[in-house]
This record gives sequence, C-alpha cells and structure tokens, in this order.
Amino acid sequence: MPKLVKNLLVPIAVVALAALIAYVMLNSRGDLPRRDRAVVAPHVDTLTVEPGPVSVQIHSRGIVTPQYTIELVSEVNGRVVWVDPGFLQGEEVSEGQVLLRVDPIDYEVAVSEARSAVATAELSLREATVLVQKASMAEAEARVAAAKERLRQAQVDLENTEIRAPFNAVVDIKRADLGQYVTMGTALMKLLSTDIAEVRLPILTSDIAFVRAGQNQAITLTASFGKQDLSWEASLTRVERRVDEETRVFYGVAQIENPYDVQLHDQILAHGLFVEAVFPGTAVEDAVRLPRSAVHNSAHVYLVENDQLVRRSVTVLRREGDAVVISDGLAYGDQVVLSRFDLMVEGMVVEAGE
Repeated sequence: MPKLVKNLLVPIAVVALAALIAYVMLNSRGDLPRRDRAVVAPHVDTLTVEPGPVSVQIHSRGIVTPQYTIELVSEVNGRVVWVDPGFLQGEEVSEGQVLLRVDPIDYEVAVSEARSAVATAELSLREATVLVQKASMAEAEARVAAAKERLRQAQVDLENTEIRAPFNAVVDIKRADLGQYVTMGTALMKLLSTDIAEVRLPILTSDIAFVRAGQNQAITLTASFGKQDLSWEASLTRVERRVDEETRVFYGVAQIENPYDVQLHDQILAHGLFVEAVFPGTAVEDAVRLPRSAVHNSAHVYLVENDQLVRRSVTVLRREGDAVVISDGLAYGDQVVLSRFDLMVEGMVVEAGE
C-alpha cells in the first residue's frame, strides 16, 4: 500500500474510533433520574408590629449661660484700700460677700456731719414748738427733713464703699484691684450667677407640636469631658412665644439648679459649656418605632407574608437618630423585615425569623 494512503487512513481511523466511543457512552447513560438544584431562601430578621402610643424624643443642643449677668460699677469716688483674697477671675463668690472696699474716711466724716446737722435742726424745731411760732415751726420742720435726707444719702454713700456680691456668682471679669482709684461709674467687675444655669435650646417647627408647653419637663443634658460623657438633669421651664427671624426656629429654655455644686453633680455645669439635650415629647397614638434601616427610600418597608416579601408604603412621621416613627401603613401583626441585602424584590421567597 502506498505510503501516502497509509498517512491518510491513520487520522481517519482515529476520528472514527473517537466517534464510536462517544456514541456508545451517550447511549449507555439511559434514562438516569434528573436531580433539580435546591433553591436556598435567604434568612431575614423581622419585627412583629404592635401599633400603640409612641413617645417621641426631641433632640437639641445649646450653650450653658447664667440666669443673671451683672456689671458692678462704683457709686462713690476713692481709692481701693482692700480686696478679698478670693476675688479672682473665675472664682466663686457668695451672696453678700464683700469683694473690695473703697477708702471710707471721707464718707464716715460726711455721716457724722449729717448727724450733727439733724440734731441741730431738731433742736431748732423744739424751740419753735415751745414758742408756738407757726412760721418758725414750718421752717424748722423743713430743715429737719432736709438734714435727715442728707444723712440718709451720706449713709448710703458710706455703704457703697463696700462692694458686695448681690448673689452667688462666678467672677467673669475683674476690672479693679488694690490701690486703684475709682470714680462714680467706673466698672469694677462682671459677675455670673450660679444658683441657676440656663440653656437656650432651638426647637424645630416640626418638633414644637410635640413639646409639652407650660410644664417643667424633665430634660437630660450631656457633654463630653475628654473620653468621659457626663449628664445633668434639668427642666424645660418655658418655650419662648416667638420664632427667631433668622433661624426660623422656636427656643425652649432649660434650667438646672446649683450647676456648680459638685455634691449634687459629678461635674460642674460651667457657663459656656456646649451640651446636647434630649427630652420626651407628647406621644403619637397608633404609631410604630422602627430602625431607620428598615425603611427603604423613605417611603416603604418590606413585610413577610406566606414566606414571601411584600412591599408596603408607609408614612414616616419623624426621624430620630437611628429610628423612625411610622404613623400610617402598618397593622397589628405585620412582620416588618429588618434585614437588608442588595437585591430585595416583591415576591422573593425568604425564611423569616425574629
């Protein structure tokens, strides 16, 4: 057999043999039972809905301020001859405490002279009375009244040489010191009251309907000191009856008693401190509070019904941090899906669990 023919027959034989083997294998499988691929339903966490009254939480923030701020000025002229060692900027002072004293000598002399003038005028009045001289009596009575008024003024001036704290306070600014000469109207100090501190809290117009106006509503103030978070209990005493023209918000005023008393508080609530505030508002009836993550596109949630996802439109009344308050769209016993995954479509088969 020619060599060329041999070379052609070998590949043909190999191909024919491979085709035969494939044919035999395909026919030898017979009718084997086909196994369907199992469908695994994703597990979802759910919450069974029980609509009822939901107390809303109102959040705000503000700066601690004193209830009263006062600038004390000198009402007399003279040199400062004594200063209380505790009269220092940033220190606490007590109501009635003498903080500094202006040289009183001239005013003590004035009081003595005024007393002498009163005594002289009263003597003249007694003499006129004995003589029953009506004209002289009227003149003497006028002199007595004028002398007493000068005495009263001299005594007031003498008292004003001592500058006292009108209430418990912190010295915010100290403007006068030992040896300084002051005149009437000279600013001496600025004091911040410490009996009650206040925080002016902005309240959104959307929140004002939930504020319990006219009541001493309990409120919690918090602030961070380094890595430590501290809190103080205060009262929302009033809501200002106007809207701020620039910010378009209402303002509530919270008060805390004795903010500098470390026996009542873990830390002083110092003036100027920035604090966060949270307090409960009025309850919303027939509402549900859900995690914010359960609401999709701010308008709907997914429920589980007969092991399938069902999309439901809802009304979001409020958003409070990581939570939302739903006022409409959910009924008692609805199973709201809390889980989230990339593909969630209505009709998807799921395995529900709480």
